[in-house]
Amino acid sequence: MKIASRQSPVSVPRARSAAAAPAVHGFDMRLLASRATVFIVGLAIMAYGIVLIVQARFGAAPWDVMHLGIVQLSGLSFGRVRQIVGLAVITVACLMLRQWPTVGLIANMLLVGEFCNWLVALHLVPVATDIPRRIALFTAGLFVWGFGTGVYIQSKLGAGPRDLLMLAIHHRTGWPIRWVRTILEIAAVTAGICLSGPFSIGTIAFSFCIGHTTELGMKVAQRLLRSLTEPD
Repeated sequence: MKIASRQSPVSVPRARSAAAAPAVHGFDMRLLASRATVFIVGLAIMAYGIVLIVQARFGAAPWDVMHLGIVQLSGLSFGRVRQIVGLAVITVACLMLRQWPTVGLIANMLLVGEFCNWLVALHLVPVATDIPRRIALFTAGLFVWGFGTGVYIQSKLGAGPRDLLMLAIHHRTGWPIRWVRTILEIAAVTAGICLSGPFSIGTIAFSFCIGHTTELGMKVAQRLLRSLTEPD
């Protein structure tokens, strides 16, 4: 009498889908690469807006009043001064928060300065002499800067050095964010004026307008880039 042997079912491993995104230790590498690309593009756009504002010669942004004052005294390039000041700001903020800087924070500090230098060296930003064109440059700079900020924020790879300092002071003192930001801007522009930086009506206009163009830029960037920076 033959007894049929019962065979235990053999599990067949599922073939890994070729379309599946590679993941390492829980990280979606394609999503990370996509966010990094958006981050770098956003910083490049923001740098273009920064240089547009400077080239319009109506007065720089509050921090750039200080940066350009240091440029006049030191002879260093605008981008290099932004990097040096950014490094000092990061150091102070990280000491206050007792934490190490993130890769995104360091990249922000380095890349914006380099992009500004390249844009100036390669003459990629127009120069205007008459008032109407200078106004056009300044206005374009506000919107380009705001959009670039929105793009790099949408990448979700971290804030810039000055924003980290604002958060660090808020964390240590408990002061409201709006007052911390105002104090930092006033301190930067005061230092810039003492260094003979380009303070003018454009500096005041920038302070009133950049928040609105950044908010608009964030909304547009989220609508355009959400599929690239958020998991499915």
